[in-house]
Amino acid sequence: MGYSPEKKALKQKQSNQSVMTDVRANWKQKLPVIYFVLGFAVLMILFYIFWLSEYSQKSFQLDIVSVNAKISSFFLNILGMKTTTQVGTITSPNFSVSIARGCDAVEAMALFASALLAFPSKWLPKIIGLFAGVAILFSLNIVRIMSLFLTGLYYPKAFEFMHVEVWQVLFILFAVGLWIFWIKLTRKGSPNVA
Repeated sequence: MGYSPEKKALKQKQSNQSVMTDVRANWKQKLPVIYFVLGFAVLMILFYIFWLSEYSQKSFQLDIVSVNAKISSFFLNILGMKTTTQVGTITSPNFSVSIARGCDAVEAMALFASALLAFPSKWLPKIIGLFAGVAILFSLNIVRIMSLFLTGLYYPKAFEFMHVEVWQVLFILFAVGLWIFWIKLTRKGSPNVA
């Protein structure tokens, strides 16, 4: 018993439809990931276009490093360090440290914010997560600046290692970890979200 040409054609058509259904289902499943990656990339590109612009450098960056310096100096003075600030520099009688672009946590905050905003989720958890995450990263940066000041004061040979090798890596890892924590926190009780 063999198949007639009509039955073979029908069987082939059904097979092709099944393959197309599988391909559509596969793409539909991957779309949130594609949207996330594209959204994240677009947000980071927009951030860097703004952040590296002359307008941003003249209007915001000095203010941001100055605020970081003043707050860090305030807490260092609570510890008895007798520091003063001028723009982005913290000075004491024995040591001074200058806070430059890249040491202000803005890029880590942008990384966190872009990942959070691009992730498929409701807007209220995004807004809450954005404000909480930026506040946590800002606070961590104050701790970083203070620890680097104290390292430079008491262990000057370790300053460069702590600045470049330890804190830069830790800060990015912390920003990514904070984002993952936010995802897990917002996904509790949402079993049907991929």
